[in-house]
Amino acid sequence: MDLSDRTVRTLVTAVAWIAVVLVVRYTMRTGFAKWERRNAENDATAVARRRTTFSFLVRIVVALVAVIGVWSVLSIYPQTSEVGRAMLASSAVLAVFAGLALNTPLANLGSGVLVAFTQPIRLGDRVTIGDQTGFVEQINLIYTVLVTDDERRIFVPNTQLTTTPILNRTIRDPRRTVTASLPVRLGAPIEDARRVVLEAADGVADAARLDIRVTVGEIGEKVVWLTATALAPLDADVLGIASELRVRALAALGDAGLLPAV
Repeated sequence: MDLSDRTVRTLVTAVAWIAVVLVVRYTMRTGFAKWERRNAENDATAVARRRTTFSFLVRIVVALVAVIGVWSVLSIYPQTSEVGRAMLASSAVLAVFAGLALNTPLANLGSGVLVAFTQPIRLGDRVTIGDQTGFVEQINLIYTVLVTDDERRIFVPNTQLTTTPILNRTIRDPRRTVTASLPVRLGAPIEDARRVVLEAADGVADAARLDIRVTVGEIGEKVVWLTATALAPLDADVLGIASELRVRALAALGDAGLLPAV
């Protein structure tokens, strides 16, 4: 086989495997969508669980098919084929793979598999991992994507999902927490201050959907800090609610003469 024939064979093989990858991905997604429609139910937890597991399985299957395709293309050329056989036959390769399994890349993959099946987090859950809080947008082969309240995307290595404590705010209580710290002059009637803050919070947008409470926080030499906490629905604008809550509460405390002296 001359070089031109081998080049044509390489191109045909590459195109064929790309088509296989696309077909496998489309078939799995279409099949899952049909299965979901046939087994429609009102249990949102079950839906999130299946969607999390399936999305990760699709990525694994597509990655495996792609690796097989790449190997098929490389095996067309004697040079790359011989190198590949030599590497697979070498015990050094086994040591390399063992090292990788205990290191970052394959450790992230293994952690992703564990998360996909044990599911301490699911797609759409609001979670805190380390110092980062957000909604789980994707669980990829190597990392998990969180979307924060200010629309930032945090890429968390999957190994952190199995080595770091995870706070899942959706499984038990799906509401989001909004907090605002407010100063009150020392000696002011605290119950009056709490009442003023609660009345101010009633004017916040979506107040009817909020569960608001006011507690006493730290006490300084001249200031008592009140903490207004609101539990908001998942679709609430927490940044906007927190800002409006502070503005209204500070204005109300000022009108009541409860703010510390400047």
